[in-house]
Amino acid sequence: METAPKPANAPKSKSSMWKLVGIVVVILIVVGVAAYILTQKPPPTANVIIQDDNLCTTNDASCLFNPVSYNATVNGPAIVWKNNGQVPHTVTSNSTANGSLPSFDSKSVAQNGGTYSFAFTQAGTYHYYCNIHLWMKAVIIAK
Repeated sequence: METAPKPANAPKSKSSMWKLVGIVVVILIVVGVAAYILTQKPPPTANVIIQDDNLCTTNDASCLFNPVSYNATVNGPAIVWKNNGQVPHTVTSNSTANGSLPSFDSKSVAQNGGTYSFAFTQAGTYHYYCNIHLWMKAVIIAK
């Protein structure tokens, strides 16, 4: 009893190997993009907006902290100031105005979207100002 010889397996085409490589590359790209998106922190939401009229000349009323008074929660989320203006500003407090309350100083908050944040750990009324434009004043009430 003779058996018929099996036909030789057809050689696999090189195009299927490239298709497989392409699929693997696409999967790696999708996983990489997803990982990047999932690890990004959202931009902080501003509690106080720093505004100006692009100049901030002496006693310019359009250069201000908005709102001028804001309530914070002691040991709660940090308060975020965002500079929506066109010139640098600071967010500065000191012991002269606030006594024994903790002081804070942003140094400089860059124009066009720069932010500064501070978490309040002690209850009280915190008077602060822009050290560049001294007429810009506001208050945080931490409870």
